[in-house]
Amino acid sequence: MACLALLGSAGKGFAQNEVDALRYSRTDFGGTARTLGLAGANIALGGDAGNLSTNPAGLGLFRRSEVTVSGGLSFNEVNSTVYGSQAMNSRNNLNIPGFSAVFSNRKADDEEGDWRSGSFGVGFTRTNNFNVRSLYQATGPRENMKFGEYAAQRANAAGLPANSLQELAYETYLIDQEDDGYYISPNLVATNPFQENIQSTGSQNQWDFAYGASFRDKIFLGASLGLSTFRFKQTRTYSETSPATDINNLTLRDELETEGNGVNLRFGAIYRPSDVLRLGIAVQTPTWYTMTDRFTTSLAVNFSQAPVANASLNQYFATDPGEFEYNLTTPFKASGGAAFFIGKNGFLTADVEYVDYSNANLNSDESFQDANQNIKSLYNSAMNYRLGAEARLDVFRVRAGYALYGDPFKDSGVDQKKTFLTGGIGLRQNNYFIDAALVYSTYKSVYTPYVNSEFNDQNSEFYQVLTPTVENKHKNTNFVATFGWNF
Repeated sequence: MACLALLGSAGKGFAQNEVDALRYSRTDFGGTARTLGLAGANIALGGDAGNLSTNPAGLGLFRRSEVTVSGGLSFNEVNSTVYGSQAMNSRNNLNIPGFSAVFSNRKADDEEGDWRSGSFGVGFTRTNNFNVRSLYQATGPRENMKFGEYAAQRANAAGLPANSLQELAYETYLIDQEDDGYYISPNLVATNPFQENIQSTGSQNQWDFAYGASFRDKIFLGASLGLSTFRFKQTRTYSETSPATDINNLTLRDELETEGNGVNLRFGAIYRPSDVLRLGIAVQTPTWYTMTDRFTTSLAVNFSQAPVANASLNQYFATDPGEFEYNLTTPFKASGGAAFFIGKNGFLTADVEYVDYSNANLNSDESFQDANQNIKSLYNSAMNYRLGAEARLDVFRVRAGYALYGDPFKDSGVDQKKTFLTGGIGLRQNNYFIDAALVYSTYKSVYTPYVNSEFNDQNSEFYQVLTPTVENKHKNTNFVATFGWNF
Protein backbone atom coordinates (compact mmCIF):
# COMPACT_ATOMS: atom_id res chain seq x y z
CA MET A 1 0.00 0.00 0.00
CA ALA A 2 1.07 3.53 -0.50
CA CYS A 3 0.82 6.66 1.58
CA LEU A 4 -1.40 6.41 4.63
CA ALA A 5 -1.92 9.38 6.91
CA LEU A 6 -1.99 8.22 10.52
CA LEU A 7 -1.62 11.57 12.21
CA GLY A 8 -4.53 13.09 10.37
CA SER A 9 -6.88 10.27 11.16
CA ALA A 10 -8.75 11.10 14.33
CA GLY A 11 -12.50 11.07 13.98
CA LYS A 12 -14.41 10.07 10.85
CA GLY A 13 -11.42 10.71 8.61
CA PHE A 14 -9.68 7.62 9.99
CA ALA A 15 -10.53 5.48 7.01
CA GLN A 16 -12.74 5.54 3.92
CA ASN A 17 -10.04 6.71 1.54
CA GLU A 18 -8.10 5.59 -1.51
CA VAL A 19 -5.97 3.24 0.62
CA ASP A 20 -9.05 1.24 1.61
CA ALA A 21 -10.17 1.04 -2.02
CA LEU A 22 -6.85 -0.49 -3.08
CA ARG A 23 -6.61 -2.82 -0.09
CA TYR A 24 -9.81 -4.65 -1.04
CA SER A 25 -9.37 -4.40 -4.81
CA ARG A 26 -5.85 -5.85 -5.08
CA THR A 27 -6.35 -9.52 -4.31
CA ASP A 28 -3.93 -12.45 -4.67
CA PHE A 29 -4.55 -15.76 -6.38
CA GLY A 30 -5.98 -18.53 -4.21
CA GLY A 31 -7.48 -21.99 -4.54
CA THR A 32 -6.24 -25.51 -4.01
CA ALA A 33 -2.59 -26.40 -3.45
CA ARG A 34 -2.50 -27.58 -7.07
CA THR A 35 -3.58 -24.13 -8.30
CA LEU A 36 -1.17 -22.39 -5.92
CA GLY A 37 1.72 -24.57 -7.07
CA LEU A 38 1.02 -23.35 -10.61
CA ALA A 39 1.07 -19.69 -9.45
CA GLY A 40 -2.68 -19.48 -10.03
CA ALA A 41 -2.40 -20.05 -13.78
CA ASN A 42 -5.56 -22.09 -14.43
CA ILE A 43 -7.82 -19.95 -16.66
CA ALA A 44 -7.47 -22.45 -19.54
CA LEU A 45 -6.60 -25.53 -17.51
CA GLY A 46 -9.89 -26.60 -15.92
CA GLY A 47 -10.69 -29.71 -13.95
CA ASP A 48 -9.66 -28.29 -10.58
CA ALA A 49 -11.64 -26.78 -7.71
CA GLY A 50 -9.39 -23.72 -8.02
CA ASN A 51 -11.51 -22.79 -11.05
CA LEU A 52 -14.34 -21.81 -8.70
CA SER A 53 -12.60 -18.50 -7.99
CA THR A 54 -11.08 -17.93 -11.46
CA ASN A 55 -12.89 -19.51 -14.43
CA PRO A 56 -16.10 -21.45 -13.72
CA ALA A 57 -15.95 -22.98 -17.20
CA GLY A 58 -13.27 -25.27 -15.76
CA LEU A 59 -16.01 -27.18 -13.94
CA GLY A 60 -17.13 -28.52 -17.30
CA LEU A 61 -13.97 -30.64 -17.47
CA PHE A 62 -14.79 -32.58 -14.31
CA ARG A 63 -15.57 -36.24 -14.90
CA ARG A 64 -16.20 -37.15 -11.26
CA SER A 65 -17.39 -35.36 -8.17
CA GLU A 66 -14.91 -34.34 -5.51
CA VAL A 67 -14.51 -32.68 -2.12
CA THR A 68 -11.38 -30.77 -1.05
CA VAL A 69 -10.17 -29.13 2.14
CA SER A 70 -6.97 -27.09 2.55
CA GLY A 71 -4.89 -25.99 5.49
CA GLY A 72 -2.18 -23.35 5.47
CA LEU A 73 0.65 -21.73 7.40
CA SER A 74 1.77 -18.18 6.55
CA PHE A 75 5.01 -16.36 7.44
CA ASN A 76 5.04 -12.59 6.86
CA GLU A 77 8.12 -10.36 7.28
CA VAL A 78 8.33 -6.60 6.80
CA ASN A 79 11.64 -4.70 6.66
CA SER A 80 11.12 -0.94 7.05
CA THR A 81 13.55 1.88 6.30
CA VAL A 82 13.17 5.57 7.18
CA TYR A 83 15.91 8.24 7.31
CA GLY A 84 18.45 5.44 6.82
CA SER A 85 17.31 3.48 9.89
CA GLN A 86 16.07 -0.07 9.42
CA ALA A 87 13.76 -2.24 11.49
CA MET A 88 12.10 -5.61 10.96
CA ASN A 89 8.95 -7.22 12.29
CA SER A 90 7.09 -10.41 11.43
CA ARG A 91 3.87 -12.28 11.99
CA ASN A 92 2.89 -15.93 11.42
CA ASN A 93 -0.52 -17.56 11.41
CA LEU A 94 -2.36 -20.79 10.75
CA ASN A 95 -5.32 -20.57 8.39
CA ILE A 96 -7.85 -22.43 6.26
CA PRO A 97 -7.32 -21.00 2.76
CA GLY A 98 -10.10 -22.97 1.13
CA PHE A 99 -12.48 -25.90 0.84
CA SER A 100 -14.86 -26.97 -1.90
CA ALA A 101 -17.36 -29.51 -3.20
CA VAL A 102 -17.99 -30.20 -6.89
CA PHE A 103 -20.89 -32.43 -7.99
CA SER A 104 -20.48 -33.70 -11.53
CA ASN A 105 -22.97 -35.45 -13.80
CA ARG A 106 -21.50 -36.89 -17.00
CA LYS A 107 -23.16 -38.88 -19.77
CA ALA A 108 -21.79 -42.27 -20.69
CA ASP A 109 -19.55 -42.39 -23.76
CA ASP A 110 -22.22 -44.28 -25.75
CA GLU A 111 -25.01 -41.89 -24.71
CA GLU A 112 -26.11 -39.37 -27.33
CA GLY A 113 -26.21 -35.61 -26.85
CA ASP A 114 -24.03 -32.58 -27.51
CA TRP A 115 -23.93 -31.49 -23.87
CA ARG A 116 -21.69 -34.14 -22.36
CA SER A 117 -21.47 -33.11 -18.73
CA GLY A 118 -22.32 -30.50 -16.17
CA SER A 119 -20.92 -29.74 -12.73
CA PHE A 120 -22.12 -27.59 -9.86
CA GLY A 121 -19.58 -26.42 -7.34
CA VAL A 122 -19.44 -24.43 -4.14
CA GLY A 123 -16.18 -23.26 -2.66
CA PHE A 124 -14.56 -21.02 -0.09
CA THR A 125 -11.32 -19.24 -1.07
CA ARG A 126 -9.09 -16.83 0.84
CA THR A 127 -8.07 -14.03 -1.52
CA ASN A 128 -6.22 -11.71 0.88
CA ASN A 129 -4.27 -12.22 4.07
CA PHE A 130 -4.18 -9.14 6.32
CA ASN A 131 -2.06 -10.66 9.12
CA VAL A 132 0.94 -8.33 9.05
CA ARG A 133 3.06 -6.65 11.68
CA SER A 134 5.53 -3.84 10.87
CA LEU A 135 7.77 -1.46 12.79
CA TYR A 136 9.80 1.58 11.85
CA GLN A 137 11.90 3.85 14.02
CA ALA A 138 14.37 6.68 13.51
CA THR A 139 15.56 10.07 14.71
CA GLY A 140 14.23 12.78 12.42
CA PRO A 141 16.26 15.84 11.37
CA ARG A 142 15.24 19.36 12.43
CA GLU A 143 13.34 19.79 9.19
CA ASN A 144 11.14 16.81 10.06
CA MET A 145 7.81 18.00 11.41
CA LYS A 146 7.01 16.94 14.97
CA PHE A 147 3.61 15.71 15.97
CA GLY A 148 2.93 18.78 18.09
CA GLU A 149 3.80 21.06 15.17
CA TYR A 150 1.49 19.14 12.91
CA ALA A 151 -1.39 19.34 15.41
CA ALA A 152 -0.85 23.10 15.77
CA GLN A 153 -0.86 23.50 12.00
CA ARG A 154 -4.21 21.70 11.78
CA ALA A 155 -5.66 23.77 14.62
CA ASN A 156 -4.67 27.03 12.89
CA ALA A 157 -6.30 25.80 9.70
CA ALA A 158 -9.52 24.32 11.07
CA GLY A 159 -9.85 25.14 14.77
CA LEU A 160 -10.62 22.44 17.33
CA PRO A 161 -13.59 20.41 16.09
CA ALA A 162 -14.80 17.58 18.32
CA ASN A 163 -12.99 14.25 17.90
CA SER A 164 -10.26 15.84 15.81
CA LEU A 165 -6.56 15.20 16.15
CA GLN A 166 -5.93 18.80 17.14
CA GLU A 167 -8.53 18.48 19.92
CA LEU A 168 -6.55 15.54 21.29
CA ALA A 169 -3.38 17.65 21.27
CA TYR A 170 -5.10 20.63 22.91
CA GLU A 171 -6.76 18.59 25.66
CA THR A 172 -3.42 16.97 26.57
CA TYR A 173 -1.56 20.34 26.62
CA LEU A 174 0.59 19.36 23.65
CA ILE A 175 -0.45 22.56 21.86
CA ASP A 176 -1.43 25.92 23.32
CA GLN A 177 -3.26 29.02 22.08
CA GLU A 178 -1.57 32.41 22.25
CA ASP A 179 -3.35 35.66 23.03
CA ASP A 180 -3.77 36.43 19.33
CA GLY A 181 -5.57 33.09 18.83
CA TYR A 182 -2.61 31.40 17.10
CA TYR A 183 -1.94 27.79 18.11
CA ILE A 184 1.65 26.75 18.81
CA SER A 185 3.51 23.72 20.07
CA PRO A 186 5.82 25.16 22.74
CA ASN A 187 7.88 22.00 23.21
CA LEU A 188 10.23 21.90 20.22
CA VAL A 189 13.54 20.09 19.97
CA ALA A 190 16.14 19.89 17.24
CA THR A 191 15.55 16.20 16.66
CA ASN A 192 12.79 13.82 17.63
CA PRO A 193 13.26 10.05 17.97
CA PHE A 194 10.03 8.45 16.80
CA GLN A 195 8.67 5.03 15.98
CA GLU A 196 5.45 3.34 14.97
CA ASN A 197 4.13 -0.18 15.38
CA ILE A 198 1.44 -1.28 12.94
CA GLN A 199 -0.38 -4.56 13.45
CA SER A 200 -3.22 -5.81 11.29
CA THR A 201 -5.25 -9.01 11.35
CA GLY A 202 -8.01 -10.54 9.27
CA SER A 203 -8.59 -11.84 5.78
CA GLN A 204 -10.65 -11.36 2.63
CA ASN A 205 -12.56 -14.43 1.47
CA GLN A 206 -15.05 -15.43 -1.18
CA TRP A 207 -17.80 -18.02 -1.42
CA ASP A 208 -18.38 -19.10 -5.02
CA PHE A 209 -21.45 -20.89 -6.36
CA ALA A 210 -20.66 -22.02 -9.89
CA TYR A 211 -21.88 -24.19 -12.74
CA GLY A 212 -19.86 -25.39 -15.71
CA ALA A 213 -20.90 -27.50 -18.70
CA SER A 214 -19.22 -29.33 -21.57
CA PHE A 215 -20.42 -29.00 -25.16
CA ARG A 216 -19.06 -31.91 -27.24
CA ASP A 217 -16.00 -31.87 -24.96
CA LYS A 218 -14.72 -29.02 -27.13
CA ILE A 219 -16.34 -25.93 -25.65
CA PHE A 220 -16.78 -25.47 -21.91
CA LEU A 221 -18.95 -22.69 -20.50
CA GLY A 222 -19.47 -21.56 -16.92
CA ALA A 223 -20.87 -18.89 -14.65
CA SER A 224 -20.65 -18.19 -10.93
CA LEU A 225 -21.99 -16.03 -8.18
CA GLY A 226 -19.40 -14.78 -5.71
CA LEU A 227 -20.17 -13.66 -2.16
CA SER A 228 -17.14 -11.83 -0.80
CA THR A 229 -16.58 -11.10 2.87
CA PHE A 230 -13.71 -9.59 4.81
CA ARG A 231 -12.71 -8.47 8.25
CA PHE A 232 -9.78 -6.11 8.73
CA LYS A 233 -8.51 -4.93 12.09
CA GLN A 234 -5.56 -2.59 12.48
CA THR A 235 -3.87 -0.99 15.48
CA ARG A 236 -1.27 1.73 14.88
CA THR A 237 0.81 3.11 17.73
CA TYR A 238 2.93 6.18 16.93
CA SER A 239 5.29 7.54 19.60
CA GLU A 240 7.86 10.31 20.01
CA THR A 241 10.35 11.02 22.77
CA SER A 242 11.53 14.55 23.64
CA PRO A 243 13.77 14.28 26.72
CA ALA A 244 15.23 17.77 26.16
CA THR A 245 11.83 19.42 26.74
CA ASP A 246 9.08 19.31 29.37
CA ILE A 247 7.62 16.34 27.48
CA ASN A 248 9.15 12.94 28.10
CA ASN A 249 7.15 11.14 25.43
CA LEU A 250 3.83 10.94 23.65
CA THR A 251 1.86 8.05 22.18
CA LEU A 252 -0.90 8.27 19.59
CA ARG A 253 -2.96 5.11 19.19
CA ASP A 254 -5.45 4.45 16.38
CA GLU A 255 -7.73 1.43 16.24
CA LEU A 256 -9.78 0.51 13.19
CA GLU A 257 -12.03 -2.45 12.49
CA THR A 258 -13.69 -2.85 9.08
CA GLU A 259 -16.19 -5.49 8.03
CA GLY A 260 -17.57 -5.85 4.53
CA ASN A 261 -19.87 -8.01 2.45
CA GLY A 262 -19.98 -7.93 -1.34
CA VAL A 263 -21.29 -9.71 -4.41
CA ASN A 264 -19.93 -10.26 -7.93
CA LEU A 265 -20.54 -12.37 -11.02
CA ARG A 266 -18.06 -14.28 -13.14
CA PHE A 267 -18.39 -15.79 -16.61
CA GLY A 268 -15.93 -17.97 -18.46
CA ALA A 269 -15.25 -20.20 -21.44
CA ILE A 270 -12.62 -22.76 -22.43
CA TYR A 271 -12.07 -24.00 -25.98
CA ARG A 272 -10.20 -27.23 -26.67
CA PRO A 273 -9.31 -27.37 -30.38
CA SER A 274 -7.13 -30.45 -29.80
CA ASP A 275 -5.82 -32.65 -27.05
CA VAL A 276 -2.67 -30.53 -27.01
CA LEU A 277 -4.15 -27.04 -26.60
CA ARG A 278 -6.77 -25.32 -24.45
CA LEU A 279 -7.68 -21.63 -24.59
CA GLY A 280 -9.62 -19.87 -21.86
CA ILE A 281 -11.19 -16.55 -21.04
CA ALA A 282 -12.96 -15.22 -17.93
CA VAL A 283 -14.46 -11.92 -16.84
CA GLN A 284 -15.49 -10.80 -13.38
CA THR A 285 -17.85 -7.94 -12.70
CA PRO A 286 -16.96 -5.35 -10.07
CA THR A 287 -17.57 -6.47 -6.51
CA TRP A 288 -20.17 -4.31 -4.82
CA TYR A 289 -19.37 -4.04 -1.09
CA THR A 290 -21.32 -2.73 1.86
CA MET A 291 -18.81 -1.79 4.55
CA THR A 292 -18.79 -0.70 8.19
CA ASP A 293 -15.87 0.99 9.97
CA ARG A 294 -15.50 1.23 13.74
CA PHE A 295 -12.67 3.39 15.02
CA THR A 296 -11.22 5.32 17.90
CA THR A 297 -8.09 7.43 18.53
CA SER A 298 -6.33 8.31 21.77
CA LEU A 299 -3.32 10.42 22.76
CA ALA A 300 -1.18 10.08 25.89
CA VAL A 301 1.43 12.72 26.76
CA ASN A 302 3.83 12.27 29.68
CA PHE A 303 5.39 15.48 31.06
CA SER A 304 8.48 15.91 33.22
CA GLN A 305 6.93 19.10 34.62
CA ALA A 306 3.25 19.89 35.00
CA PRO A 307 2.03 21.73 31.86
CA VAL A 308 -0.15 24.01 34.02
CA ALA A 309 -0.64 24.41 37.75
CA ASN A 310 -2.16 21.37 39.47
CA ALA A 311 -2.25 19.38 36.22
CA SER A 312 -1.20 15.74 36.12
CA LEU A 313 2.14 14.80 34.60
CA ASN A 314 0.36 12.07 32.62
CA GLN A 315 -2.25 13.45 30.25
CA TYR A 316 -4.68 11.29 28.26
CA PHE A 317 -7.59 12.05 25.96
CA ALA A 318 -9.58 9.89 23.51
CA THR A 319 -12.11 10.52 20.78
CA ASP A 320 -15.62 9.17 21.03
CA PRO A 321 -15.89 5.71 19.43
CA GLY A 322 -17.01 6.18 15.83
CA GLU A 323 -18.90 4.07 13.33
CA PHE A 324 -19.41 4.74 9.64
CA GLU A 325 -21.18 2.82 6.88
CA TYR A 326 -20.35 3.20 3.19
CA ASN A 327 -20.06 1.32 -0.09
CA LEU A 328 -17.11 0.29 -2.24
CA THR A 329 -17.11 -0.85 -5.86
CA THR A 330 -13.93 -2.67 -6.89
CA PRO A 331 -12.67 -2.78 -10.51
CA PHE A 332 -13.78 -5.13 -13.29
CA LYS A 333 -11.33 -7.93 -14.16
CA ALA A 334 -10.69 -9.77 -17.43
CA SER A 335 -8.41 -12.80 -17.83
CA GLY A 336 -7.19 -14.97 -20.68
CA GLY A 337 -5.05 -18.07 -20.74
CA ALA A 338 -3.64 -21.01 -22.66
CA ALA A 339 -2.57 -24.50 -21.63
CA PHE A 340 -0.26 -26.77 -23.65
CA PHE A 341 -0.24 -30.51 -22.91
CA ILE A 342 2.81 -32.68 -23.48
CA GLY A 343 1.00 -35.97 -23.89
CA LYS A 344 0.58 -37.61 -20.50
CA ASN A 345 3.85 -36.20 -19.27
CA GLY A 346 2.53 -32.85 -18.08
CA PHE A 347 1.61 -29.39 -19.29
CA LEU A 348 2.48 -25.69 -19.40
CA THR A 349 -0.15 -23.08 -18.57
CA ALA A 350 -0.09 -19.28 -18.73
CA ASP A 351 -2.55 -16.49 -17.83
CA VAL A 352 -2.76 -12.74 -18.27
CA GLU A 353 -5.18 -10.57 -16.30
CA TYR A 354 -6.23 -6.94 -16.73
CA VAL A 355 -7.51 -4.77 -13.88
CA ASP A 356 -7.83 -0.98 -13.70
CA TYR A 357 -7.51 0.10 -10.08
CA SER A 358 -8.46 3.69 -10.93
CA ASN A 359 -12.03 2.46 -11.49
CA ALA A 360 -12.56 1.67 -7.80
CA ASN A 361 -15.21 3.91 -6.28
CA LEU A 362 -16.33 4.84 -2.75
CA ASN A 363 -19.88 5.94 -2.08
CA SER A 364 -22.17 6.85 0.83
CA ASP A 365 -24.68 9.48 1.91
CA GLU A 366 -21.69 11.76 2.47
CA SER A 367 -19.39 12.96 -0.27
CA PHE A 368 -16.34 10.93 -1.29
CA GLN A 369 -15.34 13.37 -3.99
CA ASP A 370 -11.79 13.90 -2.68
CA ALA A 371 -11.12 10.20 -2.09
CA ASN A 372 -12.46 9.20 -5.50
CA GLN A 373 -10.42 11.92 -7.17
CA ASN A 374 -7.34 10.54 -5.40
CA ILE A 375 -8.19 7.07 -6.71
CA LYS A 376 -8.31 8.43 -10.25
CA SER A 377 -5.08 10.40 -9.92
CA LEU A 378 -2.99 7.88 -7.94
CA TYR A 379 -3.93 4.52 -9.42
CA ASN A 380 -3.53 3.03 -12.85
CA SER A 381 -4.39 -0.10 -14.80
CA ALA A 382 -2.13 -3.12 -14.34
CA MET A 383 -1.44 -6.42 -16.04
CA ASN A 384 -0.99 -9.56 -13.97
CA TYR A 385 0.91 -12.50 -15.48
CA ARG A 386 0.90 -16.09 -14.24
CA LEU A 387 2.90 -19.06 -15.55
CA GLY A 388 2.82 -22.64 -14.30
CA ALA A 389 4.07 -26.11 -15.23
CA GLU A 390 3.33 -29.63 -14.05
CA ALA A 391 5.31 -32.82 -14.64
CA ARG A 392 3.55 -36.16 -14.25
CA LEU A 393 5.64 -39.03 -12.91
CA ASP A 394 3.32 -42.03 -12.62
CA VAL A 395 1.04 -41.17 -9.64
CA PHE A 396 3.23 -38.26 -8.57
CA ARG A 397 3.08 -34.62 -9.67
CA VAL A 398 5.76 -31.92 -9.52
CA ARG A 399 4.77 -28.28 -10.10
CA ALA A 400 6.39 -24.86 -10.39
CA GLY A 401 5.13 -21.38 -11.17
CA TYR A 402 5.89 -17.69 -11.43
CA ALA A 403 3.56 -14.70 -11.26
CA LEU A 404 4.08 -10.97 -11.70
CA TYR A 405 1.33 -8.61 -10.52
CA GLY A 406 1.70 -5.10 -11.93
CA ASP A 407 2.19 -1.90 -9.95
CA PRO A 408 -1.23 -0.26 -9.39
CA PHE A 409 0.27 3.23 -8.93
CA LYS A 410 0.85 5.76 -11.67
CA ASP A 411 3.94 7.23 -10.03
CA SER A 412 4.74 6.43 -6.41
CA GLY A 413 8.52 6.72 -6.70
CA VAL A 414 8.85 3.04 -5.76
CA ASP A 415 8.05 0.07 -7.98
CA GLN A 416 5.26 -1.71 -6.10
CA LYS A 417 4.74 -4.74 -8.31
CA LYS A 418 4.36 -8.16 -6.68
CA THR A 419 6.37 -11.21 -7.66
CA PHE A 420 5.51 -14.80 -6.76
CA LEU A 421 7.62 -17.95 -6.94
CA THR A 422 5.75 -21.20 -6.36
CA GLY A 423 6.41 -24.90 -6.18
CA GLY A 424 4.38 -27.96 -5.37
CA ILE A 425 4.08 -31.73 -5.28
CA GLY A 426 1.12 -34.07 -5.50
CA LEU A 427 -0.01 -37.66 -5.23
CA ARG A 428 -2.93 -38.96 -7.33
CA GLN A 429 -4.83 -42.13 -6.47
CA ASN A 430 -8.12 -43.46 -7.81
CA ASN A 431 -10.33 -42.14 -5.01
CA TYR A 432 -8.21 -39.50 -3.31
CA PHE A 433 -5.34 -37.06 -3.87
CA ILE A 434 -2.95 -35.00 -1.77
CA ASP A 435 -1.24 -31.80 -2.92
CA ALA A 436 1.16 -29.41 -1.24
CA ALA A 437 2.39 -26.00 -2.38
CA LEU A 438 4.85 -23.34 -1.27
CA VAL A 439 4.25 -19.73 -2.37
CA TYR A 440 6.94 -17.08 -1.83
CA SER A 441 6.06 -13.48 -2.66
CA THR A 442 7.85 -10.15 -2.39
CA TYR A 443 6.81 -6.55 -2.95
CA LYS A 444 7.47 -3.02 -1.75
CA SER A 445 5.15 -0.43 -0.27
CA VAL A 446 5.47 3.20 0.81
CA TYR A 447 3.99 4.62 3.98
CA THR A 448 3.74 8.21 5.22
CA PRO A 449 2.29 8.73 8.71
CA TYR A 450 1.31 12.34 8.01
CA VAL A 451 1.37 14.83 5.15
CA ASN A 452 2.23 18.53 5.24
CA SER A 453 3.94 21.12 3.07
CA GLU A 454 5.31 23.91 5.24
CA PHE A 455 5.43 25.20 8.80
CA ASN A 456 5.55 28.69 10.26
CA ASP A 457 7.78 28.49 13.33
CA GLN A 458 7.64 30.77 16.34
CA ASN A 459 9.94 33.28 14.62
CA SER A 460 7.50 33.51 11.68
CA GLU A 461 10.07 31.95 9.38
CA PHE A 462 8.72 29.64 6.71
CA TYR A 463 10.75 26.64 5.65
CA GLN A 464 10.08 23.41 3.84
CA VAL A 465 9.24 20.57 6.19
CA LEU A 466 10.16 16.92 5.69
CA THR A 467 7.66 14.17 6.41
CA PRO A 468 8.96 10.70 7.19
CA THR A 469 8.50 8.38 4.21
CA VAL A 470 8.84 4.73 5.15
CA GLU A 471 9.79 2.18 2.50
CA ASN A 472 8.65 -1.34 3.37
CA LYS A 473 9.93 -4.56 1.84
CA HIS A 474 7.46 -7.41 2.29
CA LYS A 475 8.41 -11.08 2.19
CA ASN A 476 5.60 -13.60 2.49
CA THR A 477 5.87 -17.38 2.55
CA ASN A 478 2.73 -19.54 2.47
CA PHE A 479 2.57 -23.31 2.79
CA VAL A 480 -0.71 -24.98 1.80
CA ALA A 481 -1.75 -28.64 1.76
CA THR A 482 -4.95 -29.88 0.10
CA PHE A 483 -6.67 -33.19 0.68
CA GLY A 484 -9.25 -34.31 -1.88
CA TRP A 485 -11.69 -37.20 -2.28
CA ASN A 486 -13.30 -38.34 -5.56
CA PHE A 487 -16.64 -40.08 -5.79
